[in-house]
Amino acid sequence: MGGEWKWGIDRPLYVALQYIYYFLMTNIYFMLANILFLVIFLFVELTLDNILLFYLALLPAGPAFAALFASMGKLVREKEISPTKDFWSYYKKNFMIGTKYWLLKWTILVILLLDLRYTGFNIQVLTPIIFILIIVALLILLYAFPILTRFEVKIKNLWLVAIYANFKFFKTTLLNLSTFVSLGVIYYFAPSITIWFCMSIATFFIMFNMRKPFEVMELEMSNENKERKDEKA
Repeated sequence: MGGEWKWGIDRPLYVALQYIYYFLMTNIYFMLANILFLVIFLFVELTLDNILLFYLALLPAGPAFAALFASMGKLVREKEISPTKDFWSYYKKNFMIGTKYWLLKWTILVILLLDLRYTGFNIQVLTPIIFILIIVALLILLYAFPILTRFEVKIKNLWLVAIYANFKFFKTTLLNLSTFVSLGVIYYFAPSITIWFCMSIATFFIMFNMRKPFEVMELEMSNENKERKDEKA
């Protein structure tokens, strides 16, 4: 009994330490994969005046985001990961689609940010509209990366599914948005570098929130494939 009682006390601590290790290591690999942006982030002020520099520095970030989402998705499903093996394996696996989607999405976001700066100076009545478009783009982004790490999907379909999911799974959308807002609060009140060490935790919560949408999507895709087979038969 004594041995069983001791194990019952130690196990939660052991699991907690495991998760801290998973989060820390995937964060480190994510930072290494974005080392150019990290260096500029540390030494250049993050303002709209410097947006083009940050735009160029963050262009290669797509596969890193895909690898982070995929790794945290596996952690949600299987309760454990091999950080080094899984992160770089997912990085390689999702390199092409992650790059293509991110290049397009990041370019759109930067254009909207530049528009926000311009309208703020010249056409203030458009500022709320641009701000709403930025929020919508971010919400689509928070669905798109989880989806592309779980399903084989073309870029055009990825946009459509992400937009559809935002409305169909509105509760999940709000939870994802709250996670993103939390990162903003951390960035505002804590030293700016702190946000880099919260990325894997925030991604984990997003993937945790995505469990129900993924179940529904997998069921819908299974039904569609079955219908196609029946039609061919």
